[in-house]
Amino acid sequence: MARAVQAIMAQAGAWVAQYRTDLTAAGLGFTPDDLAAIAASATAHPLPPGGATATPEAMAEMQQVQKAALETVYPEHGFAPDDPRLTPVGMPLVAYAVAAKAIGWANDDTALVDRVVKALGYTHDDYVKAGEHWTPMLRSDMAVATLYGQLFSNVGDLPLKPA
Repeated sequence: MARAVQAIMAQAGAWVAQYRTDLTAAGLGFTPDDLAAIAASATAHPLPPGGATATPEAMAEMQQVQKAALETVYPEHGFAPDDPRLTPVGMPLVAYAVAAKAIGWANDDTALVDRVVKALGYTHDDYVKAGEHWTPMLRSDMAVATLYGQLFSNVGDLPLKPA
């Protein structure tokens, strides 16, 4: 399992780097004004709704996730390019991870969501479709959830729009 997770970690880093390159080549990315709006939103929404207190339900769910993660069979050499679980719906998983990093806890801020997805070359409807597709998958498929977590953590600074 450790070798498979290491392969997924390396794959995620490579995918984020390639996604940045593709965004730049397409003339997309975040402007200084976008970054200012994202920073302001992060200040206004620092925690999930309801705060960071773990409820008994959340603790039970976390235990279920831990159990599922330990029982998951991860692809030993990372995900195959044609893995059907990664077929984009709305937006590819890597774009969804970049959008999530930018949006943070402000999912109900339509103006911010629109600004973020536009910077990535998508529409609000694309983002909604992606959320309807990826959210349940990330709760049920721990291998894909692991990839998503690694994509999210590899985003780092948001990709800038070329000058």
